[in-house]
Amino acid sequence: MPQPERVARLTLEPLELRGEAGGQVTITDAWTLTADDVRVMGLSALAVLPDRRLQALSDSGALVTFARPGSGASPAAVSDLPDGPGYPTFKKYRDSEAMIVDPDGRGRLVAFESRHSLWRFNSNAGAKRLPVVLPSARWSRNKGIEAMVEERSGGALLLLHEGGRFALRVGDSSRPEQVPLAGATGGIADAVRLPNGRIVVAVREIGLLGLTNKLAWLERLGRGYRLRNFATLPLGPFDNVEGLAAEREPDGRTILWAVTDNDGWRRTLLLRMTLDTTKAPARAGA
Repeated sequence: MPQPERVARLTLEPLELRGEAGGQVTITDAWTLTADDVRVMGLSALAVLPDRRLQALSDSGALVTFARPGSGASPAAVSDLPDGPGYPTFKKYRDSEAMIVDPDGRGRLVAFESRHSLWRFNSNAGAKRLPVVLPSARWSRNKGIEAMVEERSGGALLLLHEGGRFALRVGDSSRPEQVPLAGATGGIADAVRLPNGRIVVAVREIGLLGLTNKLAWLERLGRGYRLRNFATLPLGPFDNVEGLAAEREPDGRTILWAVTDNDGWRRTLLLRMTLDTTKAPARAGA
């Protein structure tokens, strides 16, 4: 049921991860995340706000805003999205999977599964469904747009389907251009545009021993794109990375944040990683 906005108690317990991510990635900190609000579950998108707080979006349309981890418990503002496709009392109608927050933090773009659609939420102007017609006739209810990034600053919007077979480029037309996506070794979980303009994608591989979470570069290839894995995160077989966010450090490196979706029964992890973006792509092996 929709609930009013409230301040929840968020607990972040430090966690030691064994193993190296490899490539240009170093995991500097990890935490298990719990809260006293049932809406803080199923976290599927993540953003860094202008005031440096983190904001996660659940797959049932709840925003969770909290300060970057310190010591002990901290408050978190939890609120439901004010609108969306279908009835708010059914999770399948409010299955929010991807989010882009405006640079000023006042608005956000959200992609929904089930009733495959894009919605715009503004702090002053409310909510509205965008007139973008997704080619979803053959998409299953639970497989749709999982990642959303700007192709470049102020450029076309790129939508990545969970299946990893294609991308949709949304420009001025209401009908996106479908372009090929090569190199996917698993399903697409999320994507983030780094401060230097490059795009990192979270790739989820499913095997006999569980899930493997990888990071990949999204690169142009002809009229489409390709994915190239560059790191494997040393997580457990049930950990499921669903949200990525990034911010620039003063020394030129990039902080990459990741959050996992607990699906109501797994643990929720928050990761802070350092991504070495001080080198040119050729020198960095990227």
